[in-house]
Amino acid sequence: MEPENDFNKPLKGYSQKEPPKQSRLFLIGAAIVLLIALPVFQFYDGFGAISRLFERPQEIAQAPVKPVEIEPEEDIDEEPLDRVPSRQHTLDPEGGDFQQLKPLEQLQPLKPLTPVIQPPVNPQQIRRQEQALAHLPDPELSERGATGIIPKRARDGLRAMDVYSRQPDTEGNFGVARVVIIIGGVGISQTSTQQALQKLHPSVTLAFAPYGNSLKRWMQDARKKGHELLLQVPMEPLDYPQNNPGAHTLKADANLQENIANLHWSMSRITNYVGIMNYLGNKLLAQPASLAPIFAEISKRGLLFVEDGSVKNSLAQGVAIKELVPYARGTILLDNIRSRSSIAEKLRKLAEQAKRTGFAIGVGNAFPDTIDLVAQFTEQAKKNGIELTPVSAIVKDPQR
Repeated sequence: MEPENDFNKPLKGYSQKEPPKQSRLFLIGAAIVLLIALPVFQFYDGFGAISRLFERPQEIAQAPVKPVEIEPEEDIDEEPLDRVPSRQHTLDPEGGDFQQLKPLEQLQPLKPLTPVIQPPVNPQQIRRQEQALAHLPDPELSERGATGIIPKRARDGLRAMDVYSRQPDTEGNFGVARVVIIIGGVGISQTSTQQALQKLHPSVTLAFAPYGNSLKRWMQDARKKGHELLLQVPMEPLDYPQNNPGAHTLKADANLQENIANLHWSMSRITNYVGIMNYLGNKLLAQPASLAPIFAEISKRGLLFVEDGSVKNSLAQGVAIKELVPYARGTILLDNIRSRSSIAEKLRKLAEQAKRTGFAIGVGNAFPDTIDLVAQFTEQAKKNGIELTPVSAIVKDPQR
């Protein structure tokens, strides 16, 4: 049997054994060292502090900030407004009257087109779109800008105002009493836009505002039905910004690059229109120096300009002549007073003026009452000796 020693005897036997003298001396020494070191430990905040004194400084890498992902807004095809814009009230975009649409990128306008002397347009050589293709932009008349497709002249001088125009019943002045009716604010209210497309005669010119949802779809529906189109462009009024026409307003004191960028933004909202019509603008339209480069750009892109007739101090006609812009001006505001009796009376005066002078231009908004009364007027027009005609047929065109 292996002799018993301190390594193989039972643990209880070891626990009952009296400690040797060397062990007692070691314990006494350790206690003395601990008493001496205790103040040092407390001074340096214990073992952790001492160890930190000898640690190499560590660079702490900042965790990268994860960007917040914002889900893009859905293109909700709901009616954004309960009414369409009127010239008699302030439009507050933040209040919901307009949906302000801003491009994702910073606007970088195309450079204004350099002047090119174009040969006079022969009315007999005008090439209009086929009705089956009237809702599609002509590639020869289209150019990609910073925010979308904008019109341009074709290489041979062909203009959007001719290609996208509606064929009138008669051309020239043959003693016919012709009436032009323009309904603006189309495309903002889904309900009123549907009513306009369902009820109005194709000879009624529709003016689209550059705000709202599904504008291109409404444009295509309007062109398929035979309507000639205008684009309303917001222009600075005298009491701007208290009276705010909307995003991307053309301003009298803005530099050329800013105004051209905003003009191109509006131009890119739809296609297949023959020209531009002002929305407000009694400040801009009274300042020829600010208006001239805008009109020059409109002319070089083959468009006409219609003044809605709401600005009394306008100098736009003189600028249009100088810049070779085909021009027309509304003669009667149909619904500046929003009552059925007033609108009906304005339509009666419109017919009288056409019979007296050869033509008259009435401008209204896509209000339900206006749409209903204009629809009734157009149904009775031929019986009353009136010929409905698109606006492109009666503009004063210095290029013809």
